[in-house]
Amino acid sequence: MQWRDTEQGYGWLSIALHWTAAVVVLALWFLGNSIQIATGNEYARSVATHTSVAVSAYALLCLRIVWRFSVKHPAPLPKQKGFFFSFGKCVHYLILATMALMLISGPLMAWATGSPIIVFSWSIPSPMQMNMGIWSFAHAVHETCGSIVLVATLLHIGGVFKHIAFNRDGTFDRMMSPQKAPDPGLTLRKGKEI
Repeated sequence: MQWRDTEQGYGWLSIALHWTAAVVVLALWFLGNSIQIATGNEYARSVATHTSVAVSAYALLCLRIVWRFSVKHPAPLPKQKGFFFSFGKCVHYLILATMALMLISGPLMAWATGSPIIVFSWSIPSPMQMNMGIWSFAHAVHETCGSIVLVATLLHIGGVFKHIAFNRDGTFDRMMSPQKAPDPGLTLRKGKEI
């Protein structure tokens, strides 16, 4: 079983991290938006749910970010080279960088109120006193990054549809299962595959 990435494509670890993180980020985005429309007791419940899910997935999201920045992307497929391949990589790294900022700004925003972070029934005490300046900055960063993640994810999904509907170059297949290296025995002397 191919766990590591190769020049041909992603391994099972990258594929699992990609899809699991995508589900978590989508859930956090919806839970985060529910906070903005909630009032009273519902507001406190919405914050607690969003925070609990975020902290529960914290290590997974950190691993996702560190893994992709350290392992890099596989080589482009023959039809992927050029502007759109570079643009797609930049969008992907933008999503990961803003996720990293949200993993910092979220806890900072909670702690800047002087309150603990509540994860289900477990409490992580605040290391600081209330500081509304830090809260305002962290809140602005968190909300801005959330908007950037949304726009960048829509671009990413648009790129997926482009590859599936128009390019038909196997790019989507790379995120579904590891790609095997071409068999050198299936190549003719002139360099054309059978």
